[in-house]
Amino acid sequence: MTEDLMIEASTISCYDAHATAYDRYQFAAVPGYSVMLDLVGDACKRYLVPKMLAAKAEAKIIDLGCGTGNASLAVLKKCPAKVFLIDGSERMVNVAVEKVSGSYPQSLLGNRIADLSGEDWDNGLADGAFDVVVSTLVLEHLPFPRYKAAIAKCFRLLKPGGWLLGAEGYVEEESDMQEWFFEEMESRRKGLDSELSDYVAGLRNEQETHYYCSKNVKARWWNEAGFERVNMLWQYLCIGLMAGRKPL
Repeated sequence: MTEDLMIEASTISCYDAHATAYDRYQFAAVPGYSVMLDLVGDACKRYLVPKMLAAKAEAKIIDLGCGTGNASLAVLKKCPAKVFLIDGSERMVNVAVEKVSGSYPQSLLGNRIADLSGEDWDNGLADGAFDVVVSTLVLEHLPFPRYKAAIAKCFRLLKPGGWLLGAEGYVEEESDMQEWFFEEMESRRKGLDSELSDYVAGLRNEQETHYYCSKNVKARWWNEAGFERVNMLWQYLCIGLMAGRKPL
């Protein structure tokens, strides 16, 4: 196993270990988490609903690194769609399938357990078959070469006019936004049950790996992958939601 895959496997094992505690921790401890999810849903509604109504069809969406399905639920609240779930953690995928199937039983297109650092997470998915790829707080876990490979795959999987929506962490030179964000996160997690909070925080500190760079660098990589209209839709300190469209 390469170093990149070992690092990604470590992050997967972290989330696999605390899948059942994930939602309680994320919603309580991560600043802006609920707002971010709402805006992912709003973006899908803005970009997709008129197009889908005109075509009299439901959108097809990949939730890339779906976790427990929170982004999928946020989208499905705002617009009709079929979602395909992908994550490296089997436990996370199982939770996501249960949640999506329970709330929107006709909206689950399929699911897959796949390591996004690998070469084959998109096997069997047709090029140009999807209207949106959504990824929330996942792409930041990929080493930069694997990040570029992942967004290139997303570009191929999207229909012309389709959108990539990626929420992730960024770091800017001479900025304290990242430090401020993690201070806020630490403050918030202290309000959680101490046993749960310490357990999850300990896992994240020991096993979770991040690769941060500036918004401008990431935007340039998106443009190089072929995306146009690349913009930051929302930012809270060092977490931002970026959007880019595959040309028509």
